[in-house]
Amino acid sequence: MKGSNLKGINSNNKSNKQLNAYTLAGMGIGGIIGSGFFLGSGIAIKEAGPSVILAFLLGGLIMSQVLGSMTSISINRPVTGSFRVYTEQFLGKFTAYLLGWIIYLSGILGTAAEAIAGAVFLKYWLPKLSTALLAICVVVVVILINMLEMKFFSYIESSMAVLKIIIMVAFIGIGVIFLYSHGIQVKPLPFAKIQNLFPNNLSGFLQSMLIVTFTYSGISTIAMATADAKNPHITIPKATVIVTTGLVSLYTLIVLIIVLTVNWNLINTNSSPLIQSLNSMNINWASGVINGVILIATFSVMIGNYYSCDQMLISLSEAKEAPSMFKNKTKKDFYLNAWILTGVTSLLIVMMSFALSTELFNYLISACSYFSFFNWIINLIVYIIWLKKRSSEEKLTSPLIWGRNGAYGTIIVILILFLMSLQVSDFRIGFYCAAVITLLIGISYKFQKQISN
Repeated sequence: MKGSNLKGINSNNKSNKQLNAYTLAGMGIGGIIGSGFFLGSGIAIKEAGPSVILAFLLGGLIMSQVLGSMTSISINRPVTGSFRVYTEQFLGKFTAYLLGWIIYLSGILGTAAEAIAGAVFLKYWLPKLSTALLAICVVVVVILINMLEMKFFSYIESSMAVLKIIIMVAFIGIGVIFLYSHGIQVKPLPFAKIQNLFPNNLSGFLQSMLIVTFTYSGISTIAMATADAKNPHITIPKATVIVTTGLVSLYTLIVLIIVLTVNWNLINTNSSPLIQSLNSMNINWASGVINGVILIATFSVMIGNYYSCDQMLISLSEAKEAPSMFKNKTKKDFYLNAWILTGVTSLLIVMMSFALSTELFNYLISACSYFSFFNWIINLIVYIIWLKKRSSEEKLTSPLIWGRNGAYGTIIVILILFLMSLQVSDFRIGFYCAAVITLLIGISYKFQKQISN
């Protein structure tokens, strides 16, 4: 098959630009809504209590500013590798090298985390099969899907996104009807006083933001896909607004229903809080349906992660910051080497996860979140520099970003959240993992530079 979804497409190759605003938004939502929300949100609820609602609103605001900064530049300069390329233009080769490989490896880690979660969901129907085997099967399916042409790939992602949205809206509808007829089930009322809203104080709220950040971290998928967008000046801003408003609304309403139907300190982090909420409403028949959709959501995010990883690897190879073999195509325009490396690495990480620790899912989430913090700060800095240096023709900006002040404010908020998250031991382990990986990438720059010269 023709693997055009892995193709390094530049701004002059207009014939291959196949994504409209809705398919681009579908890929964006598909790349964001996954087990990080459906499973990981339970961890955030345990940290923040009912104030997790405010955490998702704040996370959505941060995400919108970062996505706005990313796409403001890509509207004017649509290229494969997007923000890695822009980082090299404005902050130099080393920072771009560091960012590119961090994005690639965090995508791999995110894929592994989703695979582990997917295996947990599959055991709902296949309890006798080992979690390790199921996780490997999940990764293999994702690898095969990423061989498809872009038009089929985007249709699959968009279809999965639509299904996820339908079920999430259905959950909201069920919750609203239940609350209207039965009233709030949680006592004391979550919003009766400040202590009820913030049971773990402000520190618990801020610490939950690391998990909340992970639920929004897939925005790189939509940024990486902008090179394939039709009429980017119209398509990209429209898609980002759809993604942001839809995502924040869905997340916020769902966690609101959860904290109104299940006491926050009774949430079991080993299963989805959505299922626990439905069980508390005595709607047990819906658990299987929700579990199935969560599994689809997991596949969807993994597909988007894999796509982004391949695009980044190709971009790194074209910039001579990765071996040149990864920019080579087959006769059918398929980037086989990039596809193989991403697939093999994903499988290795998943297999290692079962050999090392049963708590690796949490560690992977926290490590990916720290990578997201780094990635987001770099993108905001690049946006600020671009505002100063852009040409007179580059006048368009995303409607999401609040200009230079919005970028500076978002950087400050991210740094505060970073410092607060380090107070949680599991998060610190994730940070140490992220720091070691970042250090190794930095050291490898010198050797890669010698090889390329």
